[in-house]
Amino acid sequence: MSVRSHDAGLASRAPNVLGNSHRLTQSSYREAISQTMIGVAAREGGLSDQDMADLLGTSAATVGNARNRKGDLSSVAMLSIGKAFGPASLSTVMALIGAKAVPVDAVCVGDVGSIPVAIAKALPLLMTLLADGQCCDADVRELDKAGVIDLLHDISTMLDNRRNTVRLRAAAS
Repeated sequence: MSVRSHDAGLASRAPNVLGNSHRLTQSSYREAISQTMIGVAAREGGLSDQDMADLLGTSAATVGNARNRKGDLSSVAMLSIGKAFGPASLSTVMALIGAKAVPVDAVCVGDVGSIPVAIAKALPLLMTLLADGQCCDADVRELDKAGVIDLLHDISTMLDNRRNTVRLRAAAS
């Protein structure tokens, strides 16, 4: 029985479309899950292990063990994170295989050169609505209607995913 490195790619007849990724280990998986759990809890206003367990359909002890890198989450619990908090919440885990999770209806832009142009188009509306130092409900509705919030969120998510990938590569080096 031979052990094949994940760096060797897929079967020889299939292209390695994800590029080279670091060797998957129990330790790297647990670290990614821990980062995911900590990040989600913080973004959601400090969810407790019990809050997270209720959302994932597991026990608080399982959540605590996953957060502390002492145990694993079942695949159902891990997928429940993506269901409850969006596919991007699984970015740290997906980065282990050189991938990212996005909504089914997401439009993926291969040309990052279009990002500055999209931001430049959104800036006048942002400046007009937020120049008074307030972010009232009407401002949020107008920004949402114009697609500015989704645009900035998508750009932020893409940059966050890339940053996580860079950090994981640096940590593995």
